[in-house]
Amino acid sequence: MKSSSALARKLSQEIQGECLFDDFSRGRYSTDASIYQLMPIGVVVPKHIDDVEAAIKIARDEGIPVLPRGSGTSQNGQAIGEALLIDTTRHLNHVIEFNKESKTACVQPGLVLDHLNRFLKPHGLFYPV
Repeated sequence: MKSSSALARKLSQEIQGECLFDDFSRGRYSTDASIYQLMPIGVVVPKHIDDVEAAIKIARDEGIPVLPRGSGTSQNGQAIGEALLIDTTRHLNHVIEFNKESKTACVQPGLVLDHLNRFLKPHGLFYPV
């Protein structure tokens, strides 16, 4: 595995989203709603799906694990780890397709449950947990 600064440079060259490798940013992503704390190698905040694909390819080529991250509400530590975190909640957070008749929706990975239910409410629907 290359140094984290080399990885950050490579990712910054290949993606349009953010590459967060500074201690402060990594620290923000080192916890979730659990008691655990694990510092990620770095964080990618993709602007579009091409960024996700590029980040995963680079991580694979470098032998670095990848961890998708939502809003960090896990109470068991699933959203943290010594990996390249991919946070899709900022840009990849939309309903792509909705069919009221079949009661189906296709959503991007960063859409949080509250936002989905806010979208569904005018249609008399909700997604239960």
